[in-house]
Amino acid sequence: MTFDEIQQTLEQMLAVQRELQESQIAQRQEIQDMLIYQDRQQRLVDRMIGYSITNESDYLTLEERINALDERIKRLEGRESSRKIRSSQ
Repeated sequence: MTFDEIQQTLEQMLAVQRELQESQIAQRQEIQDMLIYQDRQQRLVDRMIGYSITNESDYLTLEERINALDERIKRLEGRESSRKIRSSQ
């Protein structure tokens, strides 16, 4: 092998190595971007779960209040009907 052939082979090897390194750098950047995106998505999911839990507890509180009002109405209606029975006697 002549000096020029050796030099050309080395240049080709270095070019391949440079391409590999550039590819690795690009992949590393893509991975970092995906991790940032994943972190944002996780925060959104956590926030949505928090809203869901909060709204569910609000719903349960509202349902409890409605049930309490229903019971109160039944008691009041029961009193009225017993008063009507007493007054008719």
